[in-house]
Amino acid sequence: MSIRLFLAVLFLVIGCIWTFRRPFIGVLIIIILFHLNLRVFGTGLEDIRFQYYATIVLLISYVINRKQLEEQQSAPVQLPIKFMFAFLAVCFATSAWAVMDSDLAFESSVDFAKIILFSYLMMKIVRSEKDMQILAWVAIGSVWYTAFMARWGEQWGWISDNEIGIATGGTGTHMMMFFPLILVMTIWGSKWEKIAAYLSIPFILDGLTVLPEGSRSSFLNLITASIAFFLLAPKTMRKRSLLPFVVGAVLFISVLAPPGYFDYMKTILNPSSEGSAASRSTINHASLQIFIEHPMGIGYNNYSTISMNYMPEEVLTDFGTRDAHNSYLKVLIEFGFLGFIFWAAIFISAWFFFRRVRKSIRPDEPPTRIQLYAFAFAAGLIGMTTAIYTHNYNDLDTLYWFASFSCILYNLQFPAGAKPEGSETGNLEIGKPAPAEAPVATVTNV
Repeated sequence: MSIRLFLAVLFLVIGCIWTFRRPFIGVLIIIILFHLNLRVFGTGLEDIRFQYYATIVLLISYVINRKQLEEQQSAPVQLPIKFMFAFLAVCFATSAWAVMDSDLAFESSVDFAKIILFSYLMMKIVRSEKDMQILAWVAIGSVWYTAFMARWGEQWGWISDNEIGIATGGTGTHMMMFFPLILVMTIWGSKWEKIAAYLSIPFILDGLTVLPEGSRSSFLNLITASIAFFLLAPKTMRKRSLLPFVVGAVLFISVLAPPGYFDYMKTILNPSSEGSAASRSTINHASLQIFIEHPMGIGYNNYSTISMNYMPEEVLTDFGTRDAHNSYLKVLIEFGFLGFIFWAAIFISAWFFFRRVRKSIRPDEPPTRIQLYAFAFAAGLIGMTTAIYTHNYNDLDTLYWFASFSCILYNLQFPAGAKPEGSETGNLEIGKPAPAEAPVATVTNV
């Protein structure tokens, strides 16, 4: 047994044992394992389904410790979680009439169910501001690791160049969803949080330039998230955010971006000037044709197989297939109109839950940590809307983590017994303005 294999298995065993005693540890371990992606290191690790085993242990631990958890802060199931399970049900249903491969559709739905299950368990387990703070920094540290490995892990020979996407399929979209949170920590964090946030920014921006997949969508995500940050930020935060933005911009433009990087990014404005971007219109047209013929959905991950019947040969890959390269169209086509409605409702409702917490910021008081998290995650959620337009990120774990975050923050800000008006069951009425007298949970200021 290699040292690498021994250490990885030891980490898994210790983590699982600790999870049985405290479910929150299992939440952190799964987030870490998502980024470590130890299977790509080989030497026997490729045969171990780390996240799968950790999720099973987390579920068992939640059942064992459920009574103890219920004695803490309440955690009612909110709309985003309900929409996630409704969408999962559609995923399984469409596998029954998948047009190309029902087994593949069903197996893909089973794999996707693991993401939904973890998001639900995370919402039920994270019940305090302190836990949310720890989770946020574990996520930031893990994102830093992904960016670090993308550059230095490959250069130092720890991973091969074809494994540079050591997490999230090699996309910067995942990293950019957490980028507004890092910026918030440079402004409102404690002393050590500010230092850690500033030190992580160069690595994460550098990671955008070296990750091979979705570099343009990641750049577009960065721009969209930055704009959302300024539009949503309170006036005082907007002023104080100028320093980290300037530092990041100077580093990115003058140091981190390689030669020709911005010339390549210009193709976003003129897609016809670059082959891959130019093919998107052809693919989108074929996608709409598939939907017209199969409005009930074609089944999970059946798009690439059916694509050869709808697309010209010049846009197909060497395997004779092509995927949607558009998360919105992929969901619409594979799960039909109903599936798309449920899927979109997950993130629309999550946005409103973030907004409700963010709007509880009082002009005469400094924002609380919970309110800051809601603001940062809302900006990250807006940022991803452009990135997923040109790539298949509909089953990216982070999307559903954010939906879970919205429920966690809402439950912390408005605990049971202190619900906003118009929500007798504890669920937010989408679009209903909050009353001025809505009670706000007491949390520690940053």
